[in-house]
Amino acid sequence: MRHFTGNGCFWLVAVLVASVLSVTDSAAEGFYVGLEAGFSKSGDMDVSQSLIDHPTQCDSFLYPSGATPPMDAECTTEKITTIANVFAPGAGFAGGATLGYAFGNGLRFEAEYLNRRQGSQRRLARLGPGGGETLEQKESEWDENDPPSERVYDLSAHHFFLNAYYDLRNGSPFTPYIGGGIGVGSTEMRYSARFLRRSDLGPEPWQMAASGTVSDIDTKLGKTRFGFQVVGGVDYALGDDLSVGAKVRWTRLSGFDRNDMSWTRVRGHKPIRADGVTPLTTDFEVSDADIWTFTVGLKYYL
Repeated sequence: MRHFTGNGCFWLVAVLVASVLSVTDSAAEGFYVGLEAGFSKSGDMDVSQSLIDHPTQCDSFLYPSGATPPMDAECTTEKITTIANVFAPGAGFAGGATLGYAFGNGLRFEAEYLNRRQGSQRRLARLGPGGGETLEQKESEWDENDPPSERVYDLSAHHFFLNAYYDLRNGSPFTPYIGGGIGVGSTEMRYSARFLRRSDLGPEPWQMAASGTVSDIDTKLGKTRFGFQVVGGVDYALGDDLSVGAKVRWTRLSGFDRNDMSWTRVRGHKPIRADGVTPLTTDFEVSDADIWTFTVGLKYYL
């Protein structure tokens, strides 16, 4: 009985090994397609904007008809104000499709499309030193109950990458792999900022006119930019042609800038500089982005 049990175990193991080898070998060469879904999360993202700014008392729209605003150096010199912050968009959905070819020796090449969408984050605007002299002068004007804030939201991206992988075949249904790729990411997001002034700025005509007014911007930022990524994962063979797997990516996309973006309102009126003529525009800079993406999916060999 003991001899029979030993032989039975031996043949059972032999059959399992043979079936595993036949599965992994048959699915190791040829074209394949894949679908995957999961979630993505970004690292910190620096967003800054630079614009020409003047003290509030220089705004010609704040004076009655016929009155002349100050024309001293503060009101005629074009000084740069910078508003900068760091955002950490929340996790969101990621999903994509792949088309690849396996050479049968562990090497694979793959074209990949991935769409990701992430959450939003609202931050108080950084108004300390470094933003510019004009912005510092306005620090006492803001409403304490509704302080200046910025927000990044509705972030989405479309990734198009070419990847190379090496499958670490081991004679089991599990096939770990490592790889990397290069490509582009078309990124879009919304950015908004809001600055509300106190309702009691002072008795001067320009102060009363500016009291309770809002300066705000809500605009779309986006650009197609170059990127590269490192990928690792593991597949599990469900049959000769089908496998299920899990994958993790670290992707870096280069930063971008967008110039001449218009504000929505300035001190409650249309986005015009203090001279009453020149449109107020701002130049944005967005830093490099580091993205972690975790997905599970199916792969089918054609």
